Amino acid sequence: MAATFACNRARPENETKRNGEDLLARGSAPNVTDSVPGDAILAGGDVNFSGSAGGDYLGVGGKQTIGGRIHGSVRAAGGRIYLKGAVERNATIAGGDIDLDSAAAVAGNVYIVGGTIWVKGALQGGLLAAGGKVMLNGPVGRDVEISAGSLRLGPRAQIAGSLRYRVPRDKVQIDPSARVSGTITALPVRRGPSGFRVLLTLGFLVAGVVAVALLPRFAAEASDTLGLSPGRSALFGIGWLILVPIAACIALITIIGIPLALLTVAIYVTLLYLGRVAVAVWLGRLILGGRARTGRQGAVVNFLVGGLLLIVIGIVPFVGGFITLIATVLGLGAMLIRAQALREQRAV
Repeated sequence: MAATFACNRARPENETKRNGEDLLARGSAPNVTDSVPGDAILAGGDVNFSGSAGGDYLGVGGKQTIGGRIHGSVRAAGGRIYLKGAVERNATIAGGDIDLDSAAAVAGNVYIVGGTIWVKGALQGGLLAAGGKVMLNGPVGRDVEISAGSLRLGPRAQIAGSLRYRVPRDKVQIDPSARVSGTITALPVRRGPSGFRVLLTLGFLVAGVVAVALLPRFAAEASDTLGLSPGRSALFGIGWLILVPIAACIALITIIGIPLALLTVAIYVTLLYLGRVAVAVWLGRLILGGRARTGRQGAVVNFLVGGLLLIVIGIVPFVGGFITLIATVLGLGAMLIRAQALREQRAV
């Protein structure tokens, strides 16, 4: 999608733009009821879509209600997500509470990660879900695989394929009226996230809060750069990822260059770790819309909102790692561009 937009400090409560066939809506409560020839891209605190999209639906928000008809795929992330419409391709959803209403219909596969997951709509493809609680009470046309703290199959659950679940045995409830055409396989329950992974996640949040609290203006300007120039940010980020390790290896050849190489590697790792901060701030401002605040406190709030969303998206099967990499590259590039601009200003 070529459509891009920036989160400016002064903006209306809700804003809708068209870029060719695509529609972009953002704010505290964007509401789209129109027919969109291309992609529908919505972001805000309370997002509502009840029109039709000829392409994909991409949504980020605290609460999302997705109705109407999506001729492409749905990709949504947020706190509470309600899917009530028809999707002609796949649906990938990440959030706290996720509800696929009984009126929802998805022609392709559904991938979900969340806290509480209700699946009551009709799925023609397969279902892959990971969450705290998963409740399935509708038809699924292909295989189902669940990883959860608890699983319940309701009386209207009809699985045309096989069921594989990774759930504690005492937390599985299958209604006698539920039907599974294929095999039912209970997989070994894996241990939770490693202590190292949890430590990295907490470290990212703490380091991000400290960074934006110390440099709120830089964080806001870097997020503006990301919104205005995502392509340039990506080029800078990719260039840094590739060129810095090469330069460090060259420096290691000489004894004099060893300290410089070690310092370069330390800076490289630190910036990689903090690369997502600019993206988190940008996402937070996007989600909060007109409620986003400026200043030190506002920067911290924006980061926490966007950072938590990035963490949730990062654990989505198949796509989470890829999205995290993209966020790191974009954020790193935006920060480098802003740092370069500051150096040029001081040199004048």
